[in-house]
Amino acid sequence: MIKGRNVKLWRVDKVAEWRLCMGCGACRWACPNNAISLHDIIEKGIRPRINEDECHQCGKCVDVCPGIRLENSTHPIGEIKDLSEDWGPVLQIREGYAHDFNVRYKASSGGAATAIALWALEQGDYCGVLHIKEDPEDPVRSIPVFSRKRDDLIAAQGSRYSPASPCSAFDFIRSAEGKCVFIGKPCDCAALRKAGDLDSTLKEKAALIISIFCAGTPTTAGTLAILEEMGIQDKTRLRSFRYRGFGWPGSAMAIVRNNDTIKNVDDNELTFSMSYEQAWGKILTKYGQLRCRLCPDKTGEFADIAVGDPWYRERGNDVGRSLILIRSTTGLTCVQQTCESGYMKTEKSMWQRLPESQKSIHTGRRSLYGRMMVFKMLGIPAPHYVGFFLNRSWRHVNLLNKVKTITGTFKRIITRNWFAKDKI
Repeated sequence: MIKGRNVKLWRVDKVAEWRLCMGCGACRWACPNNAISLHDIIEKGIRPRINEDECHQCGKCVDVCPGIRLENSTHPIGEIKDLSEDWGPVLQIREGYAHDFNVRYKASSGGAATAIALWALEQGDYCGVLHIKEDPEDPVRSIPVFSRKRDDLIAAQGSRYSPASPCSAFDFIRSAEGKCVFIGKPCDCAALRKAGDLDSTLKEKAALIISIFCAGTPTTAGTLAILEEMGIQDKTRLRSFRYRGFGWPGSAMAIVRNNDTIKNVDDNELTFSMSYEQAWGKILTKYGQLRCRLCPDKTGEFADIAVGDPWYRERGNDVGRSLILIRSTTGLTCVQQTCESGYMKTEKSMWQRLPESQKSIHTGRRSLYGRMMVFKMLGIPAPHYVGFFLNRSWRHVNLLNKVKTITGTFKRIITRNWFAKDKI
């Protein structure tokens, strides 16, 4: 088990060797000697590589790494006590959607994250938003971008179920002329908090942190498997790829160039689609990363606002709604002002809607202590968590499921060779 300052003995390439890297990219940003580069390994995820000639063994890369240690000690006054043990600090739960129909329709759920970010840019005196978007040069992959205008932000909306490293671009925020918004996965938000503890300028300018619920990041191999299932053989002809949206929950859709000699764009495009249930449920879930399986925070506990799907609702032809967790007073103020300014419509929701909407995340959180215990028993490096009440959550698991968790973890460790270092 990796604890306390013992992490100083590690470098992020060692973290990656034990599959504890989530590819957020914070280590690359934190390295003072530019010794770290990031590489998307198709079957593994984004991983750091270190230039031995430039590395000075300073340990700053692991100081910002969310993969090896997370400490959540923030529990504000007014939080919903019934949720704090399994879900972290929640001041209020709301359900709503972007007022702009196009934003709502194109979004993965109700477009709440985009609506809040638009308010921040246009009414809230924020100068930019750091987030990710499809790589126009390679639509299978994602890149970090800093949006200052409405059109740029809207063009990038929607979930990206593939590796991304938004934290590698923290300098966009640090060098900005004013306060900024950050939108990322829960691990990205945790990395930003850790980085902010070491850099007061970054902490001050990252004034609003929005997290997207995350059930785990599939590797790039997962996206390639979807394209193969769609019948797309030549990936170089791919013009764009989205995972969801245009209705809720929406479909995965790929647009491919048909013939390079045809000049008319409409006549030169072929469209392939796949339902969300097939793309995520039957394909992408097979390509998860180990560190995601050991994650205690899939709903953005380090963010000011976290946004996900209200899966308790019946799926169908719904335009889309967002389940919104307000985790800080900053988040509460921003949501209120976003609604008052007409960018979003929301209504308060009962706290029970959260566990009803995220059953698999709830089950996984409660069984995490058992999985971590097996790693510790076998002497396999595992993350160190503080303030997540994992032991208390484990007590809610019945004996049969506890046995299944422990035996299943043993089996996966052996069959997937997790007891040995990974070659990066």
